[in-house]
Amino acid sequence: FIFLVARLTMLTDDPIVLAYPQYLPTPDEVSMAMELLSQPDWADTKEALEGFAIAGSVESAVRRFCWQARQENKFGKMCAEGALGWANDAVKARQRLGMDRIFEGVFSQEFRELYTSTMPFSFHGIDNQGHPVYIVRYGSVKVEAFQTLWGMGEELQHAAGLDINAAALFHLRAMEYVTKVFMASESARQGRVVDRLLCIVDMEGIKFEHWNASVKAFLKVTSAESTTLFPETLHATMVVNVPWIISKAIWPLGRSFLHPVTQAKISCFPRGQHKDKLREFLDDSQIPPFLSGCCTCDECASGELRGGSMFDWEMTLGREDGDARD
Repeated sequence: FIFLVARLTMLTDDPIVLAYPQYLPTPDEVSMAMELLSQPDWADTKEALEGFAIAGSVESAVRRFCWQARQENKFGKMCAEGALGWANDAVKARQRLGMDRIFEGVFSQEFRELYTSTMPFSFHGIDNQGHPVYIVRYGSVKVEAFQTLWGMGEELQHAAGLDINAAALFHLRAMEYVTKVFMASESARQGRVVDRLLCIVDMEGIKFEHWNASVKAFLKVTSAESTTLFPETLHATMVVNVPWIISKAIWPLGRSFLHPVTQAKISCFPRGQHKDKLREFLDDSQIPPFLSGCCTCDECASGELRGGSMFDWEMTLGREDGDARD
Protein backbone atom coordinates (compact mmCIF):
# COMPACT_ATOMS: atom_id res chain seq x y z
CA PHE A 1 0.00 0.00 0.00
CA ILE A 2 2.77 2.46 0.96
CA PHE A 3 4.61 1.70 -2.32
CA LEU A 4 1.45 2.55 -4.25
CA VAL A 5 0.41 5.74 -2.50
CA ALA A 6 3.95 7.14 -2.54
CA ARG A 7 3.41 7.65 -6.26
CA LEU A 8 -0.06 9.12 -5.74
CA THR A 9 0.93 12.00 -3.48
CA MET A 10 -0.96 15.29 -3.40
CA LEU A 11 2.17 17.29 -4.23
CA THR A 12 2.31 15.84 -7.75
CA ASP A 13 -1.16 17.11 -8.71
CA ASP A 14 -1.67 20.15 -6.49
CA PRO A 15 -3.10 22.83 -8.86
CA ILE A 16 -1.26 25.65 -7.07
CA VAL A 17 2.04 23.78 -7.16
CA LEU A 18 1.61 22.83 -10.82
CA ALA A 19 1.43 26.54 -11.70
CA TYR A 20 5.09 26.79 -10.62
CA PRO A 21 6.78 23.82 -12.30
CA GLN A 22 10.21 25.40 -11.88
CA TYR A 23 9.99 24.58 -8.15
CA LEU A 24 8.80 21.00 -8.53
CA PRO A 25 11.53 18.46 -7.77
CA THR A 26 12.37 16.17 -10.67
CA PRO A 27 12.07 12.39 -10.32
CA ASP A 28 15.87 12.22 -10.50
CA GLU A 29 16.22 14.63 -7.57
CA VAL A 30 13.78 12.62 -5.46
CA SER A 31 15.61 9.40 -6.43
CA MET A 32 18.97 10.93 -5.51
CA ALA A 33 17.63 12.00 -2.13
CA MET A 34 16.22 8.51 -1.50
CA GLU A 35 19.55 6.97 -2.49
CA LEU A 36 21.43 9.29 -0.14
CA LEU A 37 18.98 8.43 2.61
CA SER A 38 19.77 4.73 2.21
CA GLN A 39 23.48 5.31 2.97
CA PRO A 40 24.84 4.50 6.46
CA ASP A 41 25.51 8.16 7.31
CA TRP A 42 21.77 8.85 7.11
CA ALA A 43 20.56 5.68 8.84
CA ASP A 44 19.28 7.48 11.95
CA THR A 45 17.42 10.05 9.87
CA LYS A 46 15.86 7.33 7.74
CA GLU A 47 14.73 5.36 10.80
CA ALA A 48 13.18 8.49 12.30
CA LEU A 49 11.41 9.35 9.03
CA GLU A 50 9.94 5.87 8.86
CA GLY A 51 8.39 6.55 12.25
CA PHE A 52 6.68 9.86 11.50
CA ALA A 53 6.24 10.11 7.71
CA ILE A 54 2.60 10.72 6.79
CA ALA A 55 0.90 7.40 5.96
CA GLY A 56 4.31 5.77 6.49
CA SER A 57 5.49 7.01 3.09
CA VAL A 58 9.13 8.10 3.37
CA GLU A 59 9.28 8.84 -0.36
CA SER A 60 6.40 11.33 -0.13
CA ALA A 61 8.09 13.03 2.82
CA VAL A 62 11.36 13.23 0.88
CA ARG A 63 9.48 14.68 -2.11
CA ARG A 64 8.15 17.50 0.10
CA PHE A 65 11.63 18.13 1.50
CA CYS A 66 12.95 18.29 -2.09
CA TRP A 67 10.20 20.80 -2.91
CA GLN A 68 11.40 22.90 0.04
CA ALA A 69 15.00 22.71 -1.18
CA ARG A 70 13.90 23.68 -4.71
CA GLN A 71 12.34 26.85 -3.34
CA GLU A 72 15.80 27.68 -2.00
CA ASN A 73 17.09 27.48 -5.59
CA LYS A 74 18.86 24.16 -5.06
CA PHE A 75 18.92 21.78 -8.00
CA GLY A 76 20.22 18.31 -8.81
CA LYS A 77 22.49 16.87 -6.15
CA MET A 78 22.24 20.10 -4.12
CA CYS A 79 18.45 19.66 -4.04
CA ALA A 80 18.81 16.07 -2.77
CA GLU A 81 21.33 17.11 -0.12
CA GLY A 82 19.19 20.10 0.85
CA ALA A 83 16.15 17.85 1.21
CA LEU A 84 17.98 15.59 3.65
CA GLY A 85 19.14 18.67 5.52
CA TRP A 86 15.48 19.63 5.96
CA ALA A 87 14.65 16.07 7.00
CA ASN A 88 17.42 16.06 9.57
CA ASP A 89 16.23 19.41 10.95
CA ALA A 90 12.73 17.95 11.31
CA VAL A 91 14.09 14.91 13.17
CA LYS A 92 16.07 17.11 15.55
CA ALA A 93 13.08 19.39 16.16
CA ARG A 94 10.86 16.39 16.92
CA GLN A 95 13.41 15.08 19.43
CA ARG A 96 13.80 18.51 21.06
CA LEU A 97 10.04 19.00 21.39
CA GLY A 98 9.20 15.40 22.33
CA MET A 99 6.79 14.98 19.42
CA ASP A 100 6.93 11.18 19.51
CA ARG A 101 5.39 11.32 23.00
CA ILE A 102 3.08 14.28 22.39
CA PHE A 103 -0.13 12.26 22.78
CA GLU A 104 0.89 11.05 26.22
CA GLY A 105 -0.15 12.72 29.49
CA VAL A 106 1.57 16.11 29.35
CA PHE A 107 -1.64 18.15 29.13
CA SER A 108 -4.34 18.03 31.78
CA GLN A 109 -8.03 18.07 30.88
CA GLU A 110 -8.23 21.57 32.38
CA PHE A 111 -5.46 22.79 30.08
CA ARG A 112 -7.06 21.23 26.99
CA GLU A 113 -10.45 22.75 27.78
CA LEU A 114 -8.95 26.19 28.40
CA TYR A 115 -7.05 26.02 25.13
CA THR A 116 -10.03 24.97 22.98
CA SER A 117 -12.35 27.52 24.61
CA THR A 118 -9.77 30.31 24.24
CA MET A 119 -8.39 29.56 20.77
CA PRO A 120 -11.40 28.27 18.75
CA PHE A 121 -10.31 25.79 16.06
CA SER A 122 -11.62 22.74 14.28
CA PHE A 123 -10.49 19.99 11.94
CA HIS A 124 -13.65 20.18 9.87
CA GLY A 125 -13.82 17.28 7.41
CA ILE A 126 -12.22 17.38 3.96
CA ASP A 127 -12.59 19.75 1.02
CA ASN A 128 -13.66 18.93 -2.54
CA GLN A 129 -10.09 17.99 -3.47
CA GLY A 130 -9.60 15.67 -0.49
CA HIS A 131 -7.59 18.00 1.76
CA PRO A 132 -8.33 18.01 5.50
CA VAL A 133 -9.85 21.35 6.50
CA TYR A 134 -8.49 23.33 9.45
CA ILE A 135 -10.53 26.31 10.66
CA VAL A 136 -9.23 28.74 13.28
CA ARG A 137 -11.06 31.85 14.52
CA TYR A 138 -8.31 34.27 15.55
CA GLY A 139 -10.82 37.11 15.73
CA SER A 140 -12.71 35.18 18.43
CA VAL A 141 -9.70 34.56 20.67
CA LYS A 142 -10.52 35.58 24.25
CA VAL A 143 -7.55 37.77 25.03
CA GLU A 144 -7.69 37.73 28.84
CA ALA A 145 -8.26 33.98 28.89
CA PHE A 146 -5.37 33.53 26.44
CA GLN A 147 -3.05 35.43 28.76
CA THR A 148 -4.09 33.01 31.51
CA LEU A 149 -3.47 30.09 29.14
CA TRP A 150 -0.03 31.46 28.19
CA GLY A 151 0.84 31.82 31.88
CA MET A 152 -0.26 28.23 32.55
CA GLY A 153 1.81 27.22 29.54
CA GLU A 154 4.91 28.82 31.02
CA GLU A 155 4.35 27.07 34.34
CA LEU A 156 3.91 23.71 32.61
CA GLN A 157 6.96 24.36 30.45
CA HIS A 158 9.15 24.77 33.54
CA ALA A 159 7.49 22.01 35.54
CA ALA A 160 7.68 19.39 32.75
CA GLY A 161 10.97 20.57 31.22
CA LEU A 162 9.38 21.44 27.88
CA ASP A 163 11.39 23.27 25.24
CA ILE A 164 8.64 25.81 24.47
CA ASN A 165 5.53 27.23 26.12
CA ALA A 166 2.96 24.46 26.54
CA ALA A 167 0.26 26.48 24.78
CA ALA A 168 2.41 26.58 21.64
CA LEU A 169 3.21 22.89 22.08
CA PHE A 170 -0.51 22.10 22.25
CA HIS A 171 -0.92 23.70 18.82
CA LEU A 172 1.89 21.50 17.49
CA ARG A 173 0.12 18.54 19.09
CA ALA A 174 -2.96 19.41 17.04
CA MET A 175 -0.84 19.51 13.88
CA GLU A 176 0.65 16.15 14.85
CA TYR A 177 -2.88 14.80 15.16
CA VAL A 178 -3.83 15.94 11.66
CA THR A 179 -0.69 14.46 10.07
CA LYS A 180 -0.36 11.24 12.07
CA VAL A 181 -4.04 10.37 12.57
CA PHE A 182 -6.35 12.31 10.22
CA MET A 183 -4.12 12.32 7.13
CA ALA A 184 -3.11 8.71 7.67
CA SER A 185 -6.78 7.68 7.80
CA GLU A 186 -7.64 9.71 4.70
CA SER A 187 -4.61 8.30 2.85
CA ALA A 188 -5.95 4.80 3.39
CA ARG A 189 -9.45 5.84 2.35
CA GLN A 190 -8.41 7.84 -0.73
CA GLY A 191 -5.68 5.48 -1.92
CA ARG A 192 -2.99 8.18 -2.08
CA VAL A 193 -0.82 10.08 0.37
CA VAL A 194 -2.99 12.86 1.78
CA ASP A 195 -0.35 15.28 3.04
CA ARG A 196 -1.72 18.76 2.37
CA LEU A 197 -4.13 20.90 4.35
CA LEU A 198 -6.65 23.63 3.60
CA CYS A 199 -6.52 26.33 6.28
CA ILE A 200 -9.33 28.85 6.85
CA VAL A 201 -8.52 31.75 9.17
CA ASP A 202 -11.53 33.77 10.35
CA MET A 203 -10.58 37.29 11.45
CA GLU A 204 -14.13 38.41 12.32
CA GLY A 205 -13.97 40.41 15.55
CA ILE A 206 -10.23 41.07 15.40
CA LYS A 207 -9.15 44.10 17.44
CA PHE A 208 -5.90 45.80 18.34
CA GLU A 209 -5.92 44.01 21.70
CA HIS A 210 -5.57 40.67 19.90
CA TRP A 211 -1.98 41.61 19.03
CA ASN A 212 -0.72 41.64 22.61
CA ALA A 213 2.62 40.15 23.62
CA SER A 214 1.26 36.69 24.49
CA VAL A 215 -0.61 36.21 21.20
CA LYS A 216 2.34 37.49 19.15
CA ALA A 217 4.70 35.16 21.01
CA PHE A 218 2.35 32.23 20.37
CA LEU A 219 2.12 32.97 16.63
CA LYS A 220 5.87 33.48 16.32
CA VAL A 221 6.77 30.19 18.04
CA THR A 222 4.15 28.04 16.33
CA SER A 223 4.98 29.43 12.88
CA ALA A 224 8.73 28.84 13.27
CA GLU A 225 8.36 25.33 14.68
CA SER A 226 5.68 24.27 12.16
CA THR A 227 7.88 25.24 9.21
CA THR A 228 10.50 22.74 10.39
CA LEU A 229 8.20 20.02 11.66
CA PHE A 230 5.58 19.99 8.89
CA PRO A 231 7.19 21.53 5.79
CA GLU A 232 5.07 21.85 2.65
CA THR A 233 1.89 20.39 4.13
CA LEU A 234 -0.15 23.53 3.40
CA HIS A 235 -2.26 23.44 0.24
CA ALA A 236 -3.86 26.87 0.65
CA THR A 237 -4.88 29.42 3.26
CA MET A 238 -8.01 31.55 3.09
CA VAL A 239 -7.98 34.51 5.48
CA VAL A 240 -11.58 35.78 5.67
CA ASN A 241 -13.47 38.67 7.28
CA VAL A 242 -10.31 40.75 7.25
CA PRO A 243 -10.55 44.43 8.24
CA TRP A 244 -10.42 46.74 5.22
CA ILE A 245 -7.13 48.42 6.17
CA ILE A 246 -5.38 45.05 6.34
CA SER A 247 -6.86 43.53 3.18
CA LYS A 248 -6.48 46.60 1.00
CA ALA A 249 -3.34 48.27 2.35
CA ILE A 250 -1.19 46.12 4.62
CA TRP A 251 -1.63 42.72 2.94
CA PRO A 252 -0.79 43.83 -0.64
CA LEU A 253 2.44 45.38 0.63
CA GLY A 254 3.41 42.39 2.79
CA ARG A 255 2.46 39.93 0.04
CA SER A 256 5.10 41.37 -2.29
CA PHE A 257 7.87 40.16 0.04
CA LEU A 258 6.71 36.52 0.03
CA HIS A 259 7.90 33.68 -2.19
CA PRO A 260 5.71 33.43 -5.36
CA VAL A 261 4.33 30.04 -4.31
CA THR A 262 3.47 31.34 -0.85
CA GLN A 263 1.72 34.30 -2.47
CA ALA A 264 -0.37 31.92 -4.57
CA LYS A 265 -1.33 29.83 -1.53
CA ILE A 266 -2.74 32.72 0.52
CA SER A 267 -6.00 34.51 -0.28
CA CYS A 268 -7.13 37.48 1.79
CA PHE A 269 -10.79 38.61 1.77
CA PRO A 270 -12.47 41.66 3.33
CA ARG A 271 -15.50 41.07 5.51
CA GLY A 272 -18.19 39.05 3.71
CA GLN A 273 -16.36 38.74 0.37
CA HIS A 274 -15.10 35.18 0.75
CA LYS A 275 -18.28 33.27 -0.09
CA ASP A 276 -17.72 32.47 -3.77
CA LYS A 277 -14.08 31.48 -3.26
CA LEU A 278 -14.90 29.30 -0.26
CA ARG A 279 -17.50 27.43 -2.30
CA GLU A 280 -14.75 26.41 -4.73
CA PHE A 281 -13.34 24.32 -1.89
CA LEU A 282 -16.38 23.28 0.13
CA ASP A 283 -20.06 22.53 -0.34
CA ASP A 284 -22.51 24.70 1.59
CA SER A 285 -23.30 21.76 3.83
CA GLN A 286 -19.66 21.71 5.02
CA ILE A 287 -19.30 25.45 5.61
CA PRO A 288 -20.06 26.69 9.15
CA PRO A 289 -22.88 29.23 9.53
CA PHE A 290 -20.43 31.91 10.75
CA LEU A 291 -18.80 31.63 7.31
CA SER A 292 -22.17 31.88 5.52
CA GLY A 293 -22.68 28.14 5.12
CA CYS A 294 -25.27 25.71 6.48
CA CYS A 295 -23.25 22.97 8.21
CA THR A 296 -25.30 21.33 10.98
CA CYS A 297 -22.61 19.28 12.73
CA ASP A 298 -22.57 19.33 16.54
CA GLU A 299 -19.87 22.01 16.65
CA CYS A 300 -21.62 24.32 14.22
CA ALA A 301 -24.96 23.78 15.98
CA SER A 302 -23.34 24.78 19.29
CA GLY A 303 -21.61 27.79 17.72
CA GLU A 304 -18.32 26.84 19.40
CA LEU A 305 -15.32 25.24 17.70
CA ARG A 306 -13.60 22.78 20.03
CA GLY A 307 -11.21 20.80 17.88
CA GLY A 308 -13.52 19.04 15.42
CA SER A 309 -12.45 15.51 14.63
CA MET A 310 -9.55 15.79 17.11
CA PHE A 311 -12.07 16.27 19.91
CA ASP A 312 -13.97 13.17 18.77
CA TRP A 313 -10.73 11.20 18.54
CA GLU A 314 -9.68 12.25 22.05
CA MET A 315 -13.07 11.19 23.38
CA THR A 316 -12.45 7.76 21.85
CA LEU A 317 -9.02 7.62 23.52
CA GLY A 318 -10.60 8.57 26.82
CA ARG A 319 -13.15 5.76 26.56
CA GLU A 320 -10.41 3.27 25.67
CA ASP A 321 -8.33 4.40 28.67
CA GLY A 322 -11.39 4.01 30.89
CA ASP A 323 -12.07 0.51 29.56
CA ALA A 324 -8.44 -0.45 30.14
CA ARG A 325 -8.60 0.78 33.76
CA ASP A 326 -11.83 -1.14 34.32
